[in-house]
Amino acid sequence: MSGREAVPQPPSQYARAYQRVWSAFLQARETADGRHDTDAWRSRAEAYAACIIRVPAADLEPDLGHLQRRLAEVRGVRVHPSGYLHITLQELGFLVDHPARSGEISPARLEEFAQSAIEPVSTTPSFAISLGPANSFEDAVFLEVGGGEAVARLHEKLFDLAAIPVAPAFSYLPHCTVAHYDGTASPAEAIAAIEPWRARIFDSFRVSEVEIVTFDPALAYPDLETYAVIPLEG
Repeated sequence: MSGREAVPQPPSQYARAYQRVWSAFLQARETADGRHDTDAWRSRAEAYAACIIRVPAADLEPDLGHLQRRLAEVRGVRVHPSGYLHITLQELGFLVDHPARSGEISPARLEEFAQSAIEPVSTTPSFAISLGPANSFEDAVFLEVGGGEAVARLHEKLFDLAAIPVAPAFSYLPHCTVAHYDGTASPAEAIAAIEPWRARIFDSFRVSEVEIVTFDPALAYPDLETYAVIPLEG
């Protein structure tokens, strides 16, 4: 399905948040390096675990391809491959036998989390979301999530189960990252690339399952290996 112009909707909590993000980016004088694969990250020998919603990138064509090619023309932008696109619900940590610091989780605790997530996730009705318009944080280009309230409710359930002892620095904002800046990109050039998609819905799809994945931190865009799949209700 090709993209379509966004239909105006009553402002929601997330619609206002997305607008604030875009307004802030319009005022930005520089971009930040948003690449996750730092030297410290790549040096970890253990796999990393996270809970996600996979994004069916093929359903976002042709607009996704057009946006990716336009972003690739901007110096300092690293575009994510289509097969890597996802919405993060909850980061879980590096898999280590004996966790000793924040951001680590044991295999036994990961299994416990997966089992504990079955009831709250499987009793959540499946729901539709849309992806788009395009937007940008200081460090990354992303697609907004229409229907983000349902995604956020899933995040809240999983966050409680993960029992993260320290609250995150920023409130959860559902999004699908499509590119990162490396810190050298010009905000003006990035804005020019993104603006044609500021009123574009790329596609809609139904969220029918949540997936726990593990991946190799040594790679910039590793395969997201399935650890567990939990279907939603209906």
